[in-house]
Amino acid sequence: MNFKKGNLNPDALGINAPQFPGQQVKGLSIDQVRTLIKKQIRMKGFSFNVATGQSTQNIQLSGTARILMGLVFVPRTALGVPVTGFSNIGSVSFKVNNEIIIENADPNFLTTLLMQDEYYYIPRPLSGTDEITLQFTNPLLAEVCNVLFYYI
Repeated sequence: MNFKKGNLNPDALGINAPQFPGQQVKGLSIDQVRTLIKKQIRMKGFSFNVATGQSTQNIQLSGTARILMGLVFVPRTALGVPVTGFSNIGSVSFKVNNEIIIENADPNFLTTLLMQDEYYYIPRPLSGTDEITLQFTNPLLAEVCNVLFYYI
């Protein structure tokens, strides 16, 4: 195959690529593409050290977040090496605006170890000024916990 500059399609190089590709492909207007983007799921991750005893983590999502889609916990050791599950954290509770959504659950139930989906689906409306908290009970050694929130 001859890879001379003149033989390459300009669109393949990003030259003359439209600012909103959906506009050309599906015939959407710029406003329709912006609306589509607003409805796409976004993600925000948090990582924290869950100390021995009771601890609470306040979660701050984007002020434009309107629907919480769900979450997934990702266990890690203190050294950052992936493990098969949480070994020290005993339970987790999850609240959004004082509504208890998850109460005293083993965090391993909220990992991809025990589900086939990308995240645990618990849709809730958000206002942009929400109070979101995770509360942990950890009877053993401190453990690193990563949580990924999915929202629109």
